Amino acid sequence: MTTSCPCQSGLPYNRCCQIFHDRVRPAPTCEALMRSRYSAFALGGLGAYLLETWAPQSLERKTLDADTLSRPEVAWTGLEVLSHTEKRRRGEVEFKAHFLAEGVEQVMHERSRFVREDGLWYYLDGVQNPTPEPVSRNAPCPCGSGKKHKRCCGA
Repeated sequence: MTTSCPCQSGLPYNRCCQIFHDRVRPAPTCEALMRSRYSAFALGGLGAYLLETWAPQSLERKTLDADTLSRPEVAWTGLEVLSHTEKRRRGEVEFKAHFLAEGVEQVMHERSRFVREDGLWYYLDGVQNPTPEPVSRNAPCPCGSGKKHKRCCGA
């Protein structure tokens, strides 16, 4: 029996994030890297992977160690990828990660930044509870109605 991947891609773990965790190949996109990092936190015991995928220039990377990152502090229960963009060597992924802390369901909303160096994606940093990006009047409404923003939530 195959287990579903914690990143909720719909694929079994052994055909999804495990490929990256076992270093069979690197994550091909910043979204794939973000999903694999979420799975690493959710599964626990993958602190070395988390450190390896943190950008070398990141200040956080210099203050953390694999043992600390390997210990799960909360129970991760779900992931929603809200958006992702890649432009050359830079990428962003906005997501909501659901978790239980002391029996209380909570959500971490983050816009993460990624850099690509020597063909590999790395997590650089993230902003929690990011300010929503402005929506142009003629863009599709972010509520998902299928209407233009000016005829829906922007009215």
